[in-house]
Amino acid sequence: MSCTPVADVLGLWQIVAETNGYLIVRQDKSLLIDCPSSLLDMELAAENLPAPSLIIHTQVQEEHCREWGAFPETAVAVSAEAVDIATRSPRFFAECQTVWPPSRAWETRGAEKYGFAGCPTERPPLHPLAVRTELHPGDVLPWAEGVTLEVLALPGSGKRSLGFYWQEADILFSGDLLVSGGHLANLYDCEREYGLGSGMCEVECSLETIRQLQPRLLLPTLGPLITDPDTACRQLLERLSRVRQYPARWADAAPAMTNYQPRRILGRYREVMPGIVQSANGGNIILFIDERGRGCIIDPDPCIWLSWEESCREVHADFDMFERELGLRTVEYALITHYHGDHVQFCDLLRARYGTRVAATPDVAAVMERPEDYRYPSALDWYGFPFTRISVDTRLSYTEPLCWHDIMITPLHTPGHCWAHTGFLVPWQGLRTVCTGDTLQYGAGPYRATLPVLYSDTAYPLRGIDVTLRRLAQLQPDLVLGGHSASFFDRDGAIIGELLAAEEAFSPLVMALAAEGTIKRAMTPPGYNAKRPFSK
Repeated sequence: MSCTPVADVLGLWQIVAETNGYLIVRQDKSLLIDCPSSLLDMELAAENLPAPSLIIHTQVQEEHCREWGAFPETAVAVSAEAVDIATRSPRFFAECQTVWPPSRAWETRGAEKYGFAGCPTERPPLHPLAVRTELHPGDVLPWAEGVTLEVLALPGSGKRSLGFYWQEADILFSGDLLVSGGHLANLYDCEREYGLGSGMCEVECSLETIRQLQPRLLLPTLGPLITDPDTACRQLLERLSRVRQYPARWADAAPAMTNYQPRRILGRYREVMPGIVQSANGGNIILFIDERGRGCIIDPDPCIWLSWEESCREVHADFDMFERELGLRTVEYALITHYHGDHVQFCDLLRARYGTRVAATPDVAAVMERPEDYRYPSALDWYGFPFTRISVDTRLSYTEPLCWHDIMITPLHTPGHCWAHTGFLVPWQGLRTVCTGDTLQYGAGPYRATLPVLYSDTAYPLRGIDVTLRRLAQLQPDLVLGGHSASFFDRDGAIIGELLAAEEAFSPLVMALAAEGTIKRAMTPPGYNAKRPFSK
């Protein structure tokens, strides 16, 4: 940790630890903007600087709020919207525990107060702060002679982020919004709703606020001072624009979910070819049935969002139809691509009906069985099911195939949607068939590259969808069965090649948002650990 005076700003000190804090000193008192160390009291004493009489925060996140150790009794001022976080209120922790509403409308994304899809994204201080004042955009704090601070809304790096404009000095304490060189301080605090990008829209608006204000100096909470604010803001706006305006090549319409005519439609399912049935309603069931009526299912969840009892009745009716129309006699395995609740909902129903063995690779199994150990969105408890975990009967290996009678099913690591994610290579009637889960939700028509989400889980380049697409390009599948009813034939590899080219052009644009392209670090919050256990 260091504490050094800021050139040409009388009485201003920059404190550099894991992050930055700033101290304004006037005579025998001081004002602290963000507290990066619980040992700051000793550092100030060593420099003969007065302890702060007031601490204000640009953003209430743990790494900025360590005064609980250095100045536990000092009055603290935070955004009115962040008081519950700063004080570690029981209401804050209660509101972190969210459940997908019964309507199952995806508009829920972005509406959760402290996270998304049941995953809290706030990092409260380790101990409650002594909050005495609530701050609102537009407030003016006349703290001392020559020190008047105007409170600005600067969302982007967090919904509730503030900036403090020191009017007399013409400088702005800009928090985590950006760093020198025109980069984002991080990506994880921009996440709102599963990669849709509204956090980045907020960053753009906040950057325009700074450009209109035209301060001569920005004091960020990470990295060196920004001596040319307009240029830094313009550089980041250009980088964001390149990401957000990347050609929209996505096909959402139902007819574009496939590039072929199915053999027939069976209720909410399509018969892709003899012995392969896939959900056609946006659900996730892929069912293989051999000539003796033995079944192996990928992701047992047709995404029927009725009451629990009604959904179970519907699924039993679906399997009655499979038995009647397709000669299904039993389902021996349920193979799981990833832990999300809309892919595993009916594992136990199949276990009860057929004695089905639920099988998953160790990384996926760990999250299914111990979701509370992982800071991931869309885990079971978010869906409001009458259970919060699912046991796995068979641990699969990424290095050894599963022998299902005379068919060798090979698990493949397929990151991009999340890191603990498995695809399956299933040789079927002479065709190389790959089930990709949600990493690939493409069927025909245009394609759009998507932002990495889930913290470091899908960080470019080594954890992103590029990895999966390169793997598919090597495997050269004839048929790709993706997530949520998407599927396509690609016998000449042209589609996989196009998708890979699109992603390889897009990922550098995303990496350019982070300083030095360190996207994994920019997507990994303090204290976060993306686990992926392996077992041979």
